[in-house]
This record gives sequence, C-alpha cells and structure tokens, in this order.
Amino acid sequence: MAVRMFRIAMAGIALGLLLGACETEELAGGPGHAQKPPAPPAGGSTGSQSGFNFKTSGDAKFDAWRKTFAGKADASGRRDSSIHAVLDGLTPIEETVQVASFDNQAEFVKPIWDYAKSAVSPTRISNGQAKLADNRAIFDGIEASYATPREIVAAIWGMESSYGAFIGDVDAPRAIASQAAVGRRKDFNEGELLAIMQLIENGSATRAQFAKASWAGAVGQTQFMPTTFLAHGRDFDKDGKKDLWTDAGDALASAANYLTASGWKKDQPWAVETKIPEGFDYSLGDGRKLTVAAWKAAGLTPATAPEFANSDALQAELFLPAGSYGPAFLLFDNFGVIKRYNNADSYALAVGLLADRLAGRPDLSRPWPTDIVMLTQNQAKELQTGLNKLGYAAGNVDGVIGRGTRGALQKFQRDRGLVADGFPTQDMLIKVSAAAA
Repeated sequence: MAVRMFRIAMAGIALGLLLGACETEELAGGPGHAQKPPAPPAGGSTGSQSGFNFKTSGDAKFDAWRKTFAGKADASGRRDSSIHAVLDGLTPIEETVQVASFDNQAEFVKPIWDYAKSAVSPTRISNGQAKLADNRAIFDGIEASYATPREIVAAIWGMESSYGAFIGDVDAPRAIASQAAVGRRKDFNEGELLAIMQLIENGSATRAQFAKASWAGAVGQTQFMPTTFLAHGRDFDKDGKKDLWTDAGDALASAANYLTASGWKKDQPWAVETKIPEGFDYSLGDGRKLTVAAWKAAGLTPATAPEFANSDALQAELFLPAGSYGPAFLLFDNFGVIKRYNNADSYALAVGLLADRLAGRPDLSRPWPTDIVMLTQNQAKELQTGLNKLGYAAGNVDGVIGRGTRGALQKFQRDRGLVADGFPTQDMLIKVSAAAA
C-alpha cells in the first residue's frame, strides 16, 4: 500500500495486496504535523476539548481515545469542522476482525509461487496490456515527467485495484481509528487521520471519498495511505483536483511521483533472472551486494535477458525466493523502491514480474517448485524457536518466514555442510529440531 501499510504491514491483505494487492507501513511517508502552531488557522478552535462531544460508539475505550485524539488534532491546528467530519459517527471495527486482516495478508502467508501466480495471471497481463494501450497518452506524459517506467506504474495499478476495478468499500477513518484506539501503531495511525483532515481542509478530497478504502485505510486506484496522498498526490490533468478514486491519470501520476521521490533509478532494472552454475555457493545469497562484474565472475549469467544491466559496476543482491529449487534473481536498487510501496519481498517481486510481462519480456525460464509442501505457521514457529535456541538469530517467533529467518537457516545449513539456500523445507525443520533437542 504506498501506500500501504506500509503501502505494512501485515496479514489479511485487503485481500489482495492484493496487497495482490494492498499496502504496508513503509508507505506512509507523508510530512509531519506540528504539535503546537503559533495560532490555529481560520476556522480552528481555541484548543479546548469542550466542543468535542461525540455520540457514544458503544465502546468506552474507543470513545476515550477519540476524545483525547480530537484534542490532539485541535492542538495541531486542524479545524473543528474537519475533526467532526472525520470522527463523528464512528464505531470501531471489532478487534478480532482487525487482527484477522493483518494476520492473513497474502504476501506474507502464501507460498511465493502461489502469490506470484495470482498476481501475474494471464487475465491480469492481458488486462494490463489493454490498459497501457488505452491510456497511452497518460503514460507518455507520466514517463516524460517521472523516472518510473510505465510498466511498473501499470503493474502497481493492477496489483492494487485491478486497474481501478476495485478500490475498496471500507471507511478509511473508521479503519484507521479502530487500529489507533487499540494501540496498533498508534502514532502512525493518528498521523493518517490528521492527514485525512488536512486533505479535506485543503480541498484535495471530500469526506465522502474516504468512505471507499481498503481494510487498512489506503485509498484510490493506486491505494495511497493518506500521508502519502498528502505528500505525493498529483493533479495530472490540471483540473484543480487530486482525484485518486475516479481519475486514472491523477492516480497513476501520483504513484509515479511517489516511486520517483523514493529513489527510482531510470534505465536501471528492478531485477533480472539469473542462471546458477553447478557447485555454486548459495550462501552468497545472504543479502550481500556485489557488483554485476563480481556476480559474473562467480558464474552467474542472465537467464532470459541479453545482459544484467547497462553497467557491470552496478551493485546487486542475489535473491533466492525458492532457495535452490526455483528461479533466482539479481535484485537492483529499484527492487527496494518498489518495497517502499509495500514492504514485502513477494509483493515487490510480483510487481516486477507483472511489469516485465506487460512490457513484453519473457516469462521465467525456471519453474517454481510447486510440489514442495511449505511449512505451516506453527511449523515455522518451531523452526524459528529451534534456530534461536541454537544461537542463530531468527528474530521474533511469529511464524512468518522473512529474511531474518532465512538468514539464520542459511548459517545453520552452512555450518553443517548443507546447501545454504535458506529455504525452509520440512526436511530442514526436522534437522533444526533434532539439533535443538
């Protein structure tokens, strides 16, 4: 979610990060809000909370948070009218529903090949190619103004809202306030609510528009969190509005602007599939960055592209999302820029793979190992517990196999003379559990 939560994050994708497509915590990068300006703006209150008498939601904890937050919003200079517009009539989303959304985000719980298959489906590819053709003038204008290429912007559009077909039906203030009230990333979410108020005050959006959002509060065809909207929203057609909901040009230009501001490097790849030679030391895929020249010297060659990049001096990281069993990639800096939108490797990989297909580049040369049975969440916790017990820092025991867990498993494998690809198979769980016992 730029856009998303961070835009994250993490586990019940607004059904599709889904994140495809929806967003993470990294994506909320809007400007900060002053705590106490010299004087409130015209229309603001005097700072007293006495005017904020909200009808009870039926939840005492939520009501207490809302009253306190209204005072904070007032002290930060927000107008009474926007405070009431955003907070009046809210009732909290049941906490168990919130937790289920975060704990089931597709990009964190699906095997990466299942996630990629869904994200880079034939329908999404064909629809995306049609959208690129139908909106050629918009994409021409975007590429003339921003560093981000059209296929990446279009891929995010497809991932986030199926090219504008579904932008969400959740009330953003309600979703965000519900999280803040229970203490989930409280400062972050309160900042998002302040951004909504400011967007209403400066005429960028109406309260009614914010009634159409994702489960995490991301809005529009490219699913921006409010702070990201505030900082990076663009009026592409110069009609005086930044309409991320119904104006594809505004939404796409805003996404391109966000990625460009996040450091997109023009004319550099996001990643390139690579062939792995026999006898390769898979422990090199531990997050280290080497030059393209160094990777070539280690025996890596492009799988389908004519070359890795236009310069052997560029640095890249070897990424093994399916260990030694599936496709491997050299990741360049632009991969990290995509993750600013949604801080998940699987999301960024899916965006890049979809973009490649939209641009007419070939499919992967090596298939995903779909026959491998992945660990359940409880088994993943067992693996993390065992690695931590053995002194390999796998991080929190949360059942999510991220870079920390893979890195710890790589060290375990290397120390025992195994293929150090960091891939958590059932066999690896058995070996780690036996050693830990």
